[in-house]
Amino acid sequence: MTSKRPPADPDSTIVGVATGTPDGGVAIVRLSGPEARSLVEPLIGTLPAPRLLARRRVLDSSDGSPDDALVVWMPGPRSFTGEDVVELHVHAGARNVGRIVAALQERGARAAGPGEFTRRAFEHGRLSLEQAEGIAALIAARTSAAIDQARRLVAGELGREVEALRSAVGDLRAEIEANLDFPEDVTDGDVSRWREELLRHEATARAWLGSFAAGQRARERARVVIAGPPNAGKSALFNALLGRSRAIVSPTPGTTRDYVEAELELDGLEVVLVDTAGLRQATSDSIEHEGIGRSREQIAGAELVVWLEPADTATADAPPSSGLRVESKRDLGRRRPDWLGVSAQTGEGLAALRSEIAGLVRGDETAPWIGLARHRDRASDAAAAMASASSLLATAAPLELVAFELGVAERQLAEITGRDALGPIGEDVLARIFSQFCIGK
Repeated sequence: MTSKRPPADPDSTIVGVATGTPDGGVAIVRLSGPEARSLVEPLIGTLPAPRLLARRRVLDSSDGSPDDALVVWMPGPRSFTGEDVVELHVHAGARNVGRIVAALQERGARAAGPGEFTRRAFEHGRLSLEQAEGIAALIAARTSAAIDQARRLVAGELGREVEALRSAVGDLRAEIEANLDFPEDVTDGDVSRWREELLRHEATARAWLGSFAAGQRARERARVVIAGPPNAGKSALFNALLGRSRAIVSPTPGTTRDYVEAELELDGLEVVLVDTAGLRQATSDSIEHEGIGRSREQIAGAELVVWLEPADTATADAPPSSGLRVESKRDLGRRRPDWLGVSAQTGEGLAALRSEIAGLVRGDETAPWIGLARHRDRASDAAAAMASASSLLATAAPLELVAFELGVAERQLAEITGRDALGPIGEDVLARIFSQFCIGK
C-alpha cells in the first residue's frame, strides 16, 4: 500500500479524545506516535504491560491533584495506528479531559486533526482506504442498515471483492502485454477468450453499480410527506402511524401551520414522516399562506408523497400525478374505491398503508451494495475503461491500446482500497476523505 504522507508533522506524536464527547461517564484520551510512552510516563509513572488495562494516578498539573485512570499501552506495529499508542481512560467532563490533554500538549504532543489517527492506520497498512471510510460511515450512521453496511466495510468485505476483480483485470492486462512483441502469434481464439473474460469482469462492476442505489436508500432515512387539502385528516394519520400524539388534531381547517416531522420504523425500514399544512389555492391568513409554501417545499424534497383526501368530502383540486393516493376517514364512507383506504379512528387500513409505504421506499429487492459514493465513481470509471478495452478488441485495434485501458481500469479499482501498484494515491484524494472524520478518530 503506497500513498503520500500527510504534510503536517507526520512523525510527531498526536493526542486527541477518542470518545464521542467528553461529557459522558468515561473519556478516552489517545496518544499515537514515537514519543507516546515518554510523554505520558511523567504523568502516570510506569506504564503497565502491553495490552493490559491497569489503574494509574494521573497528575495533570503542578498542584499535584491526581485523577484515577485506566491505562493501556499498545506498542507498534500491533496497534490501531501501527505506531506506539497509549490510551488513558479517565473520568469524563470537558474541564477534566481538557486539563489532561493540555498537560500532554505541554510536554510535546500535537493535537490530532480530523481523522488523523485513522489516516495513520492507513499509512501504516493497518487499514485499507475503504475500511477507513467504513469507520467514518459507522460514526455517521443514522439507520440500522447503515450500521450494518459500515461494519461490513470495516471488516474488509468490499475490499476483498474489489481486490479480486482488480487482480483479475491485472492478470488479463499482463497476458495481453506479454503478446505485444509477438502480435502475429495472437489468434482469433485468444481475442475471443480475452473479450469473454473482460465482459465478465465488466459485468461484475456493473452489478455493483446497479445495486448502489439500493444500498444508498438503506443508509439514508427517506422523507415520507403526508400532504393533501385542509381537514383531510393528515395530522390524525400522522399520529396513528407513529402510535402517539405528535401533531395537533382539530376539525378546524388550517390548524397545522408548519410541517412536523418524526422518525418512524416500517418493516425494519427507518423513515422520516412529515405532516404538512393543508393545501388550498387562496387564504387571507398570512401565517397559513407561509405554512402552505413550506408544505410545497416538503413535497418537492420528498422521496414519497402520501396524498390524502377524506372520504366524506369531494375535493376540487386534482391529486398529484405521482405518489401514493390514500383516502382517509373510511369509517365515514367510501368515495374513491380505487384508492388505499384508512381510518385513523378505527385503525382500518393502517397495516396495509405501512406495508405499502415501506415497499415503495425500499424499491426493488436488489441486494444493496455497501460501497459509498466515491467507490461507485471509481467502479463506474473502471467499468467504462473495461468497456473501451472490449470495443478495441472487437475492432482489432493495437493491443497496446487495449492494455492501456485495462491499466486504467486496474488503477480505478485500486483507488477504492488504496492498494495501487501503479502509483501512489493522490494527496488530494486522501485529504478529502480524512477531512470528513471527527477529531480523535
